[in-house]
Amino acid sequence: MQSPESSPQQESFDRIARDLQELREAAGHVSYAELVRRITDLRLRRGIPAAAAIPARSTVYNAFKTGRSRYDTELLRDIVVALGEDDVATDRWLRRSRDARRAKSAVPSAPAPIPVLPSPGSAVPRRVPALALLPLLFGFVVLNHASHWFIAASLDLPVYLDMIGTAAAALAFGPWHGVAVAIATGFTGPIFEEGILAFTLVNITGALVWGYGVHRTRLGRDILSFFFLTLLVATACSFVATPILVVLRGGAYGVIGRIAESLQEAGMPFIVATFTSNISTSVLDKLLTGFIALAIFAGLHTRMRLSAKHMPLIEDLGVLRERPARTSFNTVFAQP
Repeated sequence: MQSPESSPQQESFDRIARDLQELREAAGHVSYAELVRRITDLRLRRGIPAAAAIPARSTVYNAFKTGRSRYDTELLRDIVVALGEDDVATDRWLRRSRDARRAKSAVPSAPAPIPVLPSPGSAVPRRVPALALLPLLFGFVVLNHASHWFIAASLDLPVYLDMIGTAAAALAFGPWHGVAVAIATGFTGPIFEEGILAFTLVNITGALVWGYGVHRTRLGRDILSFFFLTLLVATACSFVATPILVVLRGGAYGVIGRIAESLQEAGMPFIVATFTSNISTSVLDKLLTGFIALAIFAGLHTRMRLSAKHMPLIEDLGVLRERPARTSFNTVFAQP
C-alpha cells in the first residue's frame, strides 16, 4: 500500500492513523501480538538489547487509533516496516508525521485529550462486583492457610508461604484489599495454632508495602523493580516480626529458631540473631510469595479482565506469553 501524498496543511495524525489501519488490513490483518513480535525482531537485528526491544502491546495498539497529538517516529518506522513497507514508502510515512506535526503547531487550538484505549485482550478498567470480589478475597484467605500449614509447615520448610493470597490481593486490587485478607487470615489462624493472631501485623505490613509499592510508587513496572519491591517487603516484615517473636515466643522457633540458635552459639546477640535468622528466610519467602502472587494476578488479568494499568509488568508478561516459543528462541539468536 502506498500512502497518499498530502501537503502539511492537509496532513493530520488522524489521517495517518486511519491509513495505518488500512495498511494493517492490506498486510493480512496482522494481530497486534504478531506486530509486537515483528517489531521486536527488527529491533534485535539493529542491536537493541532484548530488554528494551519489546514494545508494550498497548503502545502499538494505540498507534492505530485516532485522537493522537503526536507520533513516536521510531515506533512509526518500525510499524510500517513490520507491515511490509519498503524504504521509500517508510520515508514517506515519516515525512507525513513531520508534516502533521507542523500543521498541528500552525493552527492554535486547545489540546484535544488523547483517549485511553485498552489493547485487545487487555483488561478493561472496571470495578469488580462485590458478589465476585468477596468470594475471591475469601479464596485468598484460604490460599494463605493452605500454602502455609499444608505445605511450608507440614514439610518443615525454611519459609512461611502465608502471604501469597495477601500479596495477590494487594497487587491486583490495592493495599487495603490486601489488609482485609491479612486480617481475615489472622483471625482464622488460631484454628490451626494458638498465639498466631499477633503475626497478623506482619501480614498487614506485607499487604501495605506490596500494595502501595505497585499502586503508588510504580515498583511493578518491570521485573527488576518488582524484585526490589519483594526485598523491601521482606525487610519490613522482619522488622515487625522480630519484636513479636522476642516478646511472645521468646525468640524464633521451628527451622528459623534453629538458625537463630546457631547464630547465638557463634556469639551473635539474641535480638540480632533473631532478626538475622528471620530476614534470611524472609527474603526467600517473599521472593517465592511475590512471584507466585504475580502469576496469580496475571491469570486474573487475563480471565477476569482486571485492570493492570498500575503494573505494566503484567501487560509485558501478556505479550511474552503470546509469542511462540520457537520464534522467541530464533529471535534471541537472530543475526543482524
